[in-house]
Amino acid sequence: MPDGFLSPVSAHQTRSPEGMRTIPCTALDLTAALVVFTTGLVIDTRLDTSKLQGSLFELVEHKFPRAGARLALRNGAYEFVIPHIFDANNPPVAFTSEDFPEPYRSSGRPELPIHLSDAFDSATPSIHPLPPALDEYLWSRECPTSLDGFLVPNTPVIHVRVTTFQDLTFIGLTASHITLDAVGVRTLLHAWTLLLSGEPIDSIQGMEWDAQPFKVFMGSAAATTQTLGGVPEPGLVVEHSCVPKVTTFIVRVPKAFLDDSSREINQSLQLRGSGEWVGSSDVLLAWWFKTTYSYRTIDDETSIHIHIPTDLRGMCIFPGPSALEDHDPYIHNATSLISVPPIPANGFHTESLAELALRIRRSVTASQEDLDGITAQLRMACANPSIPRFPNAPGSEHSLQSNWRKARFRELDFSGACKRTAHVVLVLGPIPSTPAPGLGIICMEDDHALWMCQTRTRTHWDNIRRSGIVAFI
Repeated sequence: MPDGFLSPVSAHQTRSPEGMRTIPCTALDLTAALVVFTTGLVIDTRLDTSKLQGSLFELVEHKFPRAGARLALRNGAYEFVIPHIFDANNPPVAFTSEDFPEPYRSSGRPELPIHLSDAFDSATPSIHPLPPALDEYLWSRECPTSLDGFLVPNTPVIHVRVTTFQDLTFIGLTASHITLDAVGVRTLLHAWTLLLSGEPIDSIQGMEWDAQPFKVFMGSAAATTQTLGGVPEPGLVVEHSCVPKVTTFIVRVPKAFLDDSSREINQSLQLRGSGEWVGSSDVLLAWWFKTTYSYRTIDDETSIHIHIPTDLRGMCIFPGPSALEDHDPYIHNATSLISVPPIPANGFHTESLAELALRIRRSVTASQEDLDGITAQLRMACANPSIPRFPNAPGSEHSLQSNWRKARFRELDFSGACKRTAHVVLVLGPIPSTPAPGLGIICMEDDHALWMCQTRTRTHWDNIRRSGIVAFI
C-alpha cells in the first residue's frame, strides 16, 4: 500500500481503559487521518487569556466532551477515549498562551494582509505571502505535528494557542483532522463565544458524548477491495514520500470582480434560455484554475482532478431519528467529496471562465441532488474504512478545494473576553503540518473580497509569478 495510506493494524484485544468512555472513529474521520491542521484567527484587540481558557474548559467539559477526548488505536481500530472527569491531570484541552505588552506592528514583525490594504487595487485579485513567523503565535512547540503525536497517551485531541498583543490577539486551534472538520471547528468556536458573552451554560446546545449519526451506514455494504463503479472514491491522503517542498500563499479576490463575472455569465445563460446558473464560488474556483495553470503549454494534456468537500449536515440521507440537522451540533467529519470530471491542463487555456464555472456548478448540483449516490458512497466507505480514497492516476494531478464560507468564522464575536468589541479580521487555515500541493481553502470573506489559502510547490508559484497574470504583493 502506498506510503501515507492508513492500513489495517493487527493488535491484541485490550479492554477499554478505566475511567474512560470510548467511541469509534468513523470512516469519514479516517479519510484525512494523516493531516494535522491549525485554524488561525486574528482578532482586532487584546483578549483576556484567563477568560478564554476558563470558558473553553467549561464548555468542553459540560457541552462537548468529545472535544476533550484522547485519540487511541486499540484492537486495530481508531477511537476517541473520553475521560469521565476532567482535571489537572486530564485537561479537556491543551491550552498555552503568551503575552506581548507592545503592539503587533512594532519590532519589525511581518505585515499581515489586513495591514496591506494600500498595497493593492481593490478591484484586482492579488497574492500575498503567508509569513512563516506566524507559526509561533498560532501553535506551541509542545503541540503534536503528526498522527503519531496525537496517539501519545493522555494527549488531548485539541490544542489551543493564544498570543496577545496590545492591538491584536492570535488564536490557533490545532487538531488531527480525525477530530474536526471546518463546520465542526466553527460549531465549537461559536459555542465558546456564546459562553464568553454571558450565555448560561445550560442554554447552549452541545453534542452528546455518544453521538453516532453515521452508525446507520455501518454494516450494510459488503467490504471490498474494488473501487465503486470502477472510479476511486476520493478522499484526502498525504503521500509523504513524494511530496515536494510546498509553500502557502494567501489569495485575495475582490467581490466586485466575482460579482461582475457571475452576473455576466448568468445573463448570457438567460439570453440562451438556459435555467442554469453559477455562483461567486464557482467563478472563484474557475478563475483560480485558469490562473494557476496559465503557464502550462497549450499541448499539455495532464489530467487535472478537482475535488470539493460538501457538508452532509442537513441533507436528507439519515433515516428516522438518526437525522443530522444543521442545528444539531456535530464536530467530527461530516463531509462527502464532489469530483469535477477531469480536465486536461490545456483545457484551462481553451475553455472560457464561463465554461469552467458552469462545469464546476454542474458537478456540485448533480452531486448534491444525488442523495441515493451519497448514501451508497457512505455505506461503501463505512464498510471499507482502510481503502485508499484519494489515489492519483499515473501522471495526473489533483487539487482539493474547500469552501469555509458556510463556517462564517468572520462573524465570531469575542467581545466577552475584553472590554470592547472584538472582531475576527483574518482567518488562516487550515495550516497543515504536512502540507500537500493542490490544497486550497476559501477561508473567509470580508465586505470587499474573498480570501483563499492555497498550497503549491515553490516551482509552481515561481511559474505563476513569471506568467504575470496576477499581482504578487
